[in-house]
Amino acid sequence: MVKFVIGAVVVVLILLIYIIMTRKKNATEIDRLDMKKTELLHRPVNEELTKVKRLNMTGQTEELFDRWRAEWDEVVTVDIPAIDEMLFESEGKIDQFRFGTAKKTNADIASQLDQIEKKVDGILTELDQLVGSEEKNRAEGEDMHARQRDARKRLLAHRHTFGKAASVLEVQLDVLTGRFEKFADLTEDGNYLEARELLMEIQVEMDKIQHKMERIPVLMTEVNHILPAQLNEIENGYKEMKQDGYLLDHLQIEKESAGLKEDLIRCRDFLVKTEVEETELIVTDARDSIEFFYDLLEKEVIARHNVMKDEGQTGLIIDEIRGYNSDLIEETDVVKQSYQLDEEESSVPRHLEEEIYHLEKQYEILHGRIVEEKTAYSFLYDELKDIQARINEMKKEQEGFTAFLQTLRKDEIEAGKELQSLRLHVQHITRKVKQSNLPGLPDYYSDMTEEARLRLKETNTYLNEKPLNMKAVREKLDAAKGAIDHLANKTDELIEQVALSERMIQFGNRYRRTHPSIESKLNEAEIAFRHADYGKALELCATAIDKVDSKGLKKFDAQYNEEQKK
Repeated sequence: MVKFVIGAVVVVLILLIYIIMTRKKNATEIDRLDMKKTELLHRPVNEELTKVKRLNMTGQTEELFDRWRAEWDEVVTVDIPAIDEMLFESEGKIDQFRFGTAKKTNADIASQLDQIEKKVDGILTELDQLVGSEEKNRAEGEDMHARQRDARKRLLAHRHTFGKAASVLEVQLDVLTGRFEKFADLTEDGNYLEARELLMEIQVEMDKIQHKMERIPVLMTEVNHILPAQLNEIENGYKEMKQDGYLLDHLQIEKESAGLKEDLIRCRDFLVKTEVEETELIVTDARDSIEFFYDLLEKEVIARHNVMKDEGQTGLIIDEIRGYNSDLIEETDVVKQSYQLDEEESSVPRHLEEEIYHLEKQYEILHGRIVEEKTAYSFLYDELKDIQARINEMKKEQEGFTAFLQTLRKDEIEAGKELQSLRLHVQHITRKVKQSNLPGLPDYYSDMTEEARLRLKETNTYLNEKPLNMKAVREKLDAAKGAIDHLANKTDELIEQVALSERMIQFGNRYRRTHPSIESKLNEAEIAFRHADYGKALELCATAIDKVDSKGLKKFDAQYNEEQKK
């Protein structure tokens, strides 16, 4: 029974806590909504409407003012009281513990407050635009008037720099005057927003007029003086160069110049109409074309200078490389008596001779065209540069082949020195073996020694052949060097093996008295040693020692290494 009572009390407590927490949560939400309602009521709508009253209460301003005031009155007299009634209703539901319906009512209140807030924000934003437009219109309108006055003053003071465009600019400024009057009328009638839009249009037009007034004098100077003068300079230079023997018909400067003059006439028409952008495009193209003409004429002058300066020298250089190539052919024939050259190597001078022949023909044609004076110097100079480039390539090929021939003799001398060095190396190895007093030499070592001597002999034979084949000599020399290096390594191994096996047999003899069973193996090792089978001797001796003393080989290694240090 007690358990049931305790359980009931716990349930009641949990229910009570839930009710308290839920009621507190809903009350907090009601307070938040009420604060938002109060904040909306205190928005500075009335203050902003008061500012509007100071403006001209006519036209658009009066219409907007009436609408905003009506919307704000609706908020204050209809929307906010409705919110108050809903808040009161929600509080009643909370007192009746109808938390679910109270929560729904609070959500409806929050939604309506959001709608009211949007309405109030819209009123304030439009008010700010209207009041701000009036303030900006007043300041910027004065600035526009000042800019227009300055433009008129400049037009009067520097009328001659604008030419016939001055009258058109006056008309454009007069049009602006009419628009300013309309702007003033709109402002006076209270249509501040419409006046603002018109002022923005006036500003764009004023920017355009000022840009035109900045550019027209500059463009008129270019169109009427600078560019025509440059064209005349180009035409006069063109005529003088033709009289001096230049062939310039391919440039078509007369035709292009006539086209540019027509473009400049169009530019003058555009400037009278104050069409600056169209003029700028044509003037830019004209500048580029004139600069291009200057470059073309200068190129012809430079080409003529270089042709006259280099053409004769180029012919002499071709003669020089032909003579040098003839010497190369003779030298190659001499070298072939002493050295064997493959087909590719020996054919280099003959191949160059054919190319020199074609180059001479190309030069003769060029020389004839220069004498005829019927070809533009720029074309002639391009051909001359091609010939000069090929001459430089041929010189490099000749120099390379000359170096190759010289290298053959150098390689022969170096091969002889290397062969002598290898012979000395073999003698050194032989002397080293004799000084080691070896009991005998294994068959494999004798074969290696004979192989090394045979390689030396073959190399010597190839080196004494006439004509000499240096590629074959190099192959034989490399083979000999490999065989002798191998012999040297095996010689060091053999000497070390003899010393090691001899000392191990001596070490093993200590065990003869204490371990008679070792004697037969040691005897076999000695026989193998005397027959120059040193590897077998080492193996037999090591096996015998290890059989009678597991630590014997370690003792021997320590003793042998110590002896080697002394």
